This record gives sequence, C-alpha cells and structure tokens, in this order.
Amino acid sequence: MDLIALSRLGGRHLVTLHLLLDTRSVTRSAERLCTTPSTVSKTLNQLRELLGDQLLYRQGNQLLLTPFAERLGPTLRRLLGELNGLTSQEGFAPANWQGELNLAMRESSMIWPMGAVLGQLMQEVPGLMPVVRNKDEQGLAALAAGKLDFVILPHDQSQPGVNQPGLVWETLREDELVCLMRADHPALTRPWDLDAYLSWRHIAIRDQELADPFFEQSLAQRQVRRRLGATLPDFGSAAALLRQSDLILTAVKGWATRACTQGLVSRPVPFDYGAVTHSLVWYGPLGEDPALRWFRQRILQLARELDAPQ
Repeated sequence: MDLIALSRLGGRHLVTLHLLLDTRSVTRSAERLCTTPSTVSKTLNQLRELLGDQLLYRQGNQLLLTPFAERLGPTLRRLLGELNGLTSQEGFAPANWQGELNLAMRESSMIWPMGAVLGQLMQEVPGLMPVVRNKDEQGLAALAAGKLDFVILPHDQSQPGVNQPGLVWETLREDELVCLMRADHPALTRPWDLDAYLSWRHIAIRDQELADPFFEQSLAQRQVRRRLGATLPDFGSAAALLRQSDLILTAVKGWATRACTQGLVSRPVPFDYGAVTHSLVWYGPLGEDPALRWFRQRILQLARELDAPQ
C-alpha cells in the first residue's frame, strides 16, 4: 500500500471524480458541488497527474471516458458508499438527506407502479431528486458500471436477464397479462380464444437485455407463433398505434388499468403465460450503502402496499 500516494488523493478528489464520471460534464459537476467549473477543472488536472491517466477527453462537444475511467467507476462508487457509512454512523436520516437517486425504467413503469412510489418518497425525503432514465438508454449493464442505483422492469419470472454478476433481483409487484385492442376491433365480434389471438397481427415490446418472454416460449411449444405487425419500445407508444390499427398488444394489467387507454378494450390472454412480475434490480456490492439500503427497502414496501389493479 502506497500511503504517500494515497495521502495526496483526498475525499474531494474522489467525489469530484465520481461526479465527472457520472455527468461527463465539468459544468454539471460544479453545480452539484456548489463550486465553480474552474475549480472542478483544476481538481480534474490533479487527478490526471495523481492517477496517470487522462480520465476524460473531449470529442466534439462531448467528454468521453478513457477505458481506465470506465473500469474505475464501480470501484469508486463502492468506495464512496463505504466512506459515507463511516461518516454516517447514526444511520440514514430521510428528513436531512440531500441527493439524487438514479433509476432506469420504461416509461410505462412510471404509470404503474413507480409514479406513486416516487411521489411518496419525495414527500418522505424532501432533499431527494429522482433522476429517471429510459431503460433503452441505460439498463442492467449500467448498474454494475455504477451509473445507476436501481432498474425497475416488468418481466415474467422465467425470463432471465443478462449474465451480469452481482445483480440482485427482488419482486416489487406481481401482475398479470391482458390483450388490448381498439374498441371497434373486428376481433370483438368473434369468440376470443387462441385461434382468434393468432389470427391477428401483434405489437411486440422487446428488451434486448432479457430473453424471450415465457408466453412466446409457450406458443412455440404449441408449434404456433404470433404474427408481428410492429415492434415498439414501450406500452405507451403501442397504445397510440392500437387506436389506429387492427393490431393486438399483450401488456401488463397494472399499466393497462391505469394508463390513458380510452378507446381500447381488454381481453384475457387465451393461453398459459406463466407468472408476471415487476422487479427492482440493483448491484449487490453497492447495496449496503445506508441511503441505498433505506431507499431499496422503502421502495419495496411502498410498491407492495399499492392497491392492486382492478
């Protein structure tokens, strides 16, 4: 252990570097530290000298991370969490805490179940500022990279995610699936069964970080498959297309009963599709930070207390 080198690397350096890696912006880092961009730039130059790496470099209008800085992110996040625990021996105090909570989810998850959960959290923690990113922008891989605190996503319970060591999955809410279509859809004039379901084209909601959902596998076992008419990133955009077409959307019921789905009707999924859930996912090595542990436990508690969809 090089104690001389470590003595030159202070807490101010570590916090500044963490913000620079997170924001990739000197100006935004300075705003969050309540200091000036020139002070952050000076600290960055000191870090470059101490660590022997450029850390961030400019390409056009963007600051990009060097490979060393990319690798450093998770370690730095974990170290700051442990240091925060040393300076917060009295435990997490929601009324006094100030900071951001970085989450990623689909837009539909803000309607169900996370909108109500975040609203309650912001009342209990006045200094909380949620920073919500679209899961297509940053997903499960960003958790281990230290860029996110939590990911929230709907999936079926047999649907494994990417092989990312250290990720912890816990159920927020159980749910079920329904079929949505426009109110004057021709399918409504016929009995609704598997043959009817398969006779129409469907909207697929894909997630590159998850395997095919169980209901797709269930259809394959019957040696049948859906005919896709469109692939969209989320239920909300799919609902808009449903009103203008004869497509069918298979969606989670919790969202469908709360979203702006005027002009749409639902029918049950006419085959076994397994168990559907919403999960809270985090990176285990970072999960013992006092603040993150409190937020995780409170998010799980609030989600499970929500009224079930009717």
